[in-house]
Amino acid sequence: MGKIVCLLIAIAWSFPSPRARVPESGPGESEAEVFTALEVYTVLDAGNDTTGNITRNNATTGNLGGTTGLERGIAVRPGDPPIVYIARGATTTGDGRPGGVVGLAAIKLQEKTDGDFNPKTDPDLPLTYVDTGLIVSGGQPENFSFIQGITYDPVLDKVWVLDGTAASPRVWVFDGGSVGGAENGGDVARAATARGIRMVFQADNTSRLGGRGQALAVRVDPQDRDLIVVALAMGNHIEVWESQGGLSGPWELRWESASDPDGEGPIPAFSTDSVRDVTFDERGDVWATHVHEGADNYLHRYSSEGRGRGRLADETVMLSFPPFVLHPEVFARGFNSAKFYRQGEAVVLIAVNRSRDDARIAVIRYLREGEPGRYDFTALDGFGSNVSERLQDETLRTLRLKGSGRETQPGGGTLNGLMYLSLPYSSAGDLTLQEEALYLNGFVVDRRKGQTLPTSGIIRVKLVPFETLTSRGLPSIRKGARSHGFFTNGR
Repeated sequence: MGKIVCLLIAIAWSFPSPRARVPESGPGESEAEVFTALEVYTVLDAGNDTTGNITRNNATTGNLGGTTGLERGIAVRPGDPPIVYIARGATTTGDGRPGGVVGLAAIKLQEKTDGDFNPKTDPDLPLTYVDTGLIVSGGQPENFSFIQGITYDPVLDKVWVLDGTAASPRVWVFDGGSVGGAENGGDVARAATARGIRMVFQADNTSRLGGRGQALAVRVDPQDRDLIVVALAMGNHIEVWESQGGLSGPWELRWESASDPDGEGPIPAFSTDSVRDVTFDERGDVWATHVHEGADNYLHRYSSEGRGRGRLADETVMLSFPPFVLHPEVFARGFNSAKFYRQGEAVVLIAVNRSRDDARIAVIRYLREGEPGRYDFTALDGFGSNVSERLQDETLRTLRLKGSGRETQPGGGTLNGLMYLSLPYSSAGDLTLQEEALYLNGFVVDRRKGQTLPTSGIIRVKLVPFETLTSRGLPSIRKGARSHGFFTNGR
């Protein structure tokens, strides 16, 4: 009964203040004070097509190299040029690649060169999305199976891959900077074995929870690079594995969650696809998203100190409806991607709110305050097609999911209602960023390139500095929606 009362209190807190409003534009505001699409690298840019058949607004064109349209995991390796890795879970040919081949697209984001392949590309456009083809495991020791979860670790300079739809998924690493079989573009179908590829461990499924690999997060101690902790989002539970001997192991299961975050409490149990993402905070605690159709935006925290199987969440927060979100009925679907980062002393969460029905997207930034067991999250701002136009530029306002018809390019096919983001973390391993930006894969209209249809691509988004928000005194901070932890197990 007590837990139900706490839940009702939390729901009351979750409604925004009647005075909360979207901030008005004030004198002296500049474009830098809103979320801005710094660069949009789309599948129509040079470096992908040798035929010249791709045009700016041709939604029926195939062979777009549009793995971005598959709505899978994304990982960014900062560098010159940056390389974006995108999981290719599906094995159909809808993205111009051979059927039956599972791998990762490796895409270089760079300025144009004399090697650009698309003869219909505007020569005055400086950017190019160079799809180098697929990265595969080369059968060492197995071929990749279904991939949705990937991440980049800047401490070891490794890309981590979680594959498998079965109960015992595998975790792999390969060298950062690896590219596909067409290093300079021109052949999205050409595959190459990743440099330094190795399978580091396989889950054991001793608890018989099963599940399927959705996402993973990696934490490496920069002072002791042999100490590695890996968290797995398994749909219906979370697993955390540890090695004190580096990549070679041995790897041991540190803890595994129960299939219900609060046992017999009021929070819904995890279903097959509930736990879409996991992320570490600065303390090493694991936070897990909880997708539940028609329910609330739950985040569950599991302390880094816990051990054993069947763990309940140490804390659950319900992230409330921000005043600048346009459609609350769409927003109440849960988050499929969430990441923490640090700016100075501030700890910030960025979460992607998914929508299966109408393709609307809200990428929301929250300030986390308080202590473990008493955390508060305050909605700061956001962008996407379900967020007020005042907080973003005209390109980001069009951010959406793939269309079932031909209203997006590419379009059609299976729609998962998912969008993933990646933050360019620094090699310090402390959640600070190498640049004030985030990367995501989605569909936008970039009118700077003459586009009129939402096109699949990689969007590099400028993060508004936290100091700018506080100096402006945004109502979304001072008077906006605040979310409180409403469940603490056994405390």
